[in-house]
Amino acid sequence: MFRDKPYKLILPFHTLETLQTRIGWLVNLRWVGILGLLCIIPIGEQLFRFDLGFPQIYLLAVIFTVLNLIYFFLCKYFKFANFGQEIAFTEIQILLDFVLISFVIHYTGGIGNPFYYIYLVHIIISGILYHGIWVYINAIIAAFLLTIWSILEYYQIVNVYSLDGTAAPLRFYLISLAAFYILIFTATYIIRDIISGYRILKRVIDQKSELLEQTMLERDKMFRFTAHELKSPLTTLRSMLAVIDEVYSDSLQAELKEMVGRAVRRTDQVLMMVKEMIEVTQYRYGLTERKLGWVNFQEWIDKVVEQQRIYATNKKICLAVKKLSQSRTIYMDADSLEKILSNLINNAIRYSPPAAEITVLPFIKQSCFGFGVSDTGIGIAKDDMTKIFEEFYRSPNAREMENLGTGLGLSLVKQIVEQYHGRIYVESKLGQGSTFTVEMPYLNFEITAK
Repeated sequence: MFRDKPYKLILPFHTLETLQTRIGWLVNLRWVGILGLLCIIPIGEQLFRFDLGFPQIYLLAVIFTVLNLIYFFLCKYFKFANFGQEIAFTEIQILLDFVLISFVIHYTGGIGNPFYYIYLVHIIISGILYHGIWVYINAIIAAFLLTIWSILEYYQIVNVYSLDGTAAPLRFYLISLAAFYILIFTATYIIRDIISGYRILKRVIDQKSELLEQTMLERDKMFRFTAHELKSPLTTLRSMLAVIDEVYSDSLQAELKEMVGRAVRRTDQVLMMVKEMIEVTQYRYGLTERKLGWVNFQEWIDKVVEQQRIYATNKKICLAVKKLSQSRTIYMDADSLEKILSNLINNAIRYSPPAAEITVLPFIKQSCFGFGVSDTGIGIAKDDMTKIFEEFYRSPNAREMENLGTGLGLSLVKQIVEQYHGRIYVESKLGQGSTFTVEMPYLNFEITAK
């Protein structure tokens, strides 16, 4: 029953971690039960004046507490290696609970106490965890225990504790037991049917997910291959155009010279797109190497901004940098963060009209560091805010302003940010500009003032 392999098939909707979490819930639920059991004593003894086995109930509460402490420490500090062991651990808890619950029911009024339906909690858990005939095993055990205690009480083989002080007639036992049998087995059947449907659905979902994952892997493989194959001829084309532009510039007609210049710019843009295509897949599958080191944050910001200054100047856009109040040295991956900042500045320039203003806002806080890129460009519509980080997505107003683009830049930015457990968020109004803010946690808690 408790071999690992079958339970990997029986419980496709669980991972080992989620199963351990659910077993932890059972332990927590038992604490509530113990508290309720302790409340029974003063309420039953002092308020209702019941003649029940209160000393025995105290003892049962102590036993429950000791066992639950053991379960708690096992759940917290001893992680079982496979599903079979976890299921066995859960079944042991359920069986011991059944035995102790049987004693609790006996000492609190027997079949005359409607709380014997507390068995149903464990029946439901069994229906969720087990498969096939095993779903009914715990229901049979619960029915057997209640029946045995009812027989012992009816024939007064054990002391009888009654809520009203009188012995229950045989018909009361028979009707109560019949109702209990019908309820627990009906509940077991319904739970089993519902969970079986979930298992089948989850199996189909898992199969489709595996197929989708394989398809995405093949797509990305083709993606990288195509990008690499395009990179070499494009680089050659760019070099040839550059030679024509530089060597034969004086002998070219103005119109032809303009055409060559546009070709150079377009080739640069396509090369940038190819580069983004390669980088997106590399970061997605962790193929990039981290290059960590201590960097003067303000100097690094200024350097990255300067690389974009020519592009901004050509578009007659004002590109400014806010200075930190105090220069700091931070341990970070400068290359990866440069891709983030360059992408954000490049996007701001690309989607801003002439005379627009772009401001880079570095910051260093107690718990994180980062930068914001604010522009007065075309902005982002509210409906597009949740889509802009998706691969290949470009908003309608972005496509209208700039035809060429892959829609991969922000996707790449988000992947790098998430790889370092940071976060990126955007504030924007259509036609009024956007502000992208990146917050990164410290990779090393030491920050030095320079």
